[in-house]
Amino acid sequence: MEPRVNLEWDDAEVVPERVYPDTAFVFNRMTQETRAMVGLRSGEVVLDIGCGRALDALHLARKGGRAIGLDPSGRMIAAARGCIRDSDVALVRGIGEALPFRRHSIDKAICKGSLDHFVDPPKTISEMHHVLKPGGEAVIAIANFESLGCRLGRVWHPMAKRLPFAGKNERLPWEIPPDHTYKFDYPLLKSLVGCHFEVGKTVGISLLWTAPYWGKALALLPRRLSAALLALMDRIARRFPSLSDVIVIKGTPKGSMA
Repeated sequence: MEPRVNLEWDDAEVVPERVYPDTAFVFNRMTQETRAMVGLRSGEVVLDIGCGRALDALHLARKGGRAIGLDPSGRMIAAARGCIRDSDVALVRGIGEALPFRRHSIDKAICKGSLDHFVDPPKTISEMHHVLKPGGEAVIAIANFESLGCRLGRVWHPMAKRLPFAGKNERLPWEIPPDHTYKFDYPLLKSLVGCHFEVGKTVGISLLWTAPYWGKALALLPRRLSAALLALMDRIARRFPSLSDVIVIKGTPKGSMA
């Protein structure tokens, strides 16, 4: 059966009940890097695809952009309305595979943490190319399912599952969640983006997220020490995006003139 767009998806289960330091760090850094990489200029039109609660769109609007948040889920659009109250962010209910905007009408586009939820990510990337102005930029941030943490987990799991305290019937970190349609890694992301964009910058974020016991160990350490370790791993990840927990990539549409 082909995947279908979930028109009532919500983010209730995105963040686990207990948030360990590595999880909080990854989410915060992904947001920081995505927003920074946009390089927004005052008055530019910026489109947030798969906007969820539209917090990134709201941030970019407050930085002087003309922000538009797009999401297929009625629940998330409703939640976004509550988050952006009294702001200038425009909300549109739609899908990334058929962006309802004129050709060459958008200055910047972002897609943070949502591309692997889409039914057809390659089509979405093509649509981003279609709506961006010549010289415009797209920024995509996505979880890497071939990260160092996932690789270590795959090695450890066959041994760990024999232990008496091993979790039963738990989804493993390197397995895609039920609401995902794609299992992204660095080569796949670069290949799909490179079909329509000249890649200008790629940054890795964080190392060892979801590695066995990493988050629990960090939680036992003094806050300053755990923060220092996370910052060190993040500096290493910036140079090795193929091993990082999250990949952020920016590109300019091919065939465009700035």
